[in-house]
Amino acid sequence: MKVYILGLLVLCTMLTLNSCKKSEEILTPSDNTIELYSLPQGNAAFDQNIVDYYGKYGAYMLYKFTEKDAYWTPTAFKKPAQIVPGGLWSPGAEVEASDPAYIPAQLALIQSKWFGFYTDKFLKKFLPTKILLCRRVDSISNSFVFGGPTVVYVKQAKKVPAFYNYDNIQVNYGDATVNTMTAAEQRLFIYKTNLIFVQSMMARGLTVPTTEFATSADYVTAMTTYAQSYGKGIIVPYNAASAQADWNAYMTAMVTYSTVQLNAPTTITDSTPIGILGATKDTNSQIKKRYNIVRNYYINEYGVDLQLIGNATRGL
Repeated sequence: MKVYILGLLVLCTMLTLNSCKKSEEILTPSDNTIELYSLPQGNAAFDQNIVDYYGKYGAYMLYKFTEKDAYWTPTAFKKPAQIVPGGLWSPGAEVEASDPAYIPAQLALIQSKWFGFYTDKFLKKFLPTKILLCRRVDSISNSFVFGGPTVVYVKQAKKVPAFYNYDNIQVNYGDATVNTMTAAEQRLFIYKTNLIFVQSMMARGLTVPTTEFATSADYVTAMTTYAQSYGKGIIVPYNAASAQADWNAYMTAMVTYSTVQLNAPTTITDSTPIGILGATKDTNSQIKKRYNIVRNYYINEYGVDLQLIGNATRGL
């Protein structure tokens, strides 16, 4: 079985046909390259699993991919590089494709620690176009060496379970380490991969607050303290509050913190999600009310309880 997509060609054709009804203007793509993905990419037993995932969710799980697949965005090429010779490295992640010998175990990890938390309806709606199966996903940052006439910038690479970039999520552990993961590493995989998934949804504009949520807090009146914002049920920093930012913050809290942590003792000046459901922060019971709006929306609409993910990251 083979599945094909002519990404930019299809998009360009649709736009052109649609525009011809309105004017004679000719539409051209921003990139002349036509992307062609073909599944299966090989003839191993796991290739059929990848084809099945595409059939369910419409997402391409690729273990053969180009740098353009990994790093291209409409605004810039996101592969980490030194901005100038000897200078700072741009942020991002460096990736290498999975070793096929370990893809069956990697797919099992993705199913149990990522896909398994969601329904088919949720995954079909929110998965990105591409999931890149990798043996290496290294987050790139900078360190500084002082002491000479100039500052020396040194690239730092840190292994991470996953990273997202525009239309793809890059997933690690397509190598021998997938078979030796500790319990702590598995919890970190749950934490990071599901956080990356939710963040990619946000970046694509797919996490839209409901009217009930948006009208349940006052975002107009200026606030100057965390006590004021928490009293209104607003958990984002009071100087950057909006219904969209708040909805995203509630989602993030659920997938990264357990219910024990969300109810833990804390201080009113703490800006993290710790204790947002406790009496110190939730002085007017507005946070719990709005937390339930977000949580119940995904339960009722998609059959997904986001809080179960946060609980799993802490081994609960």
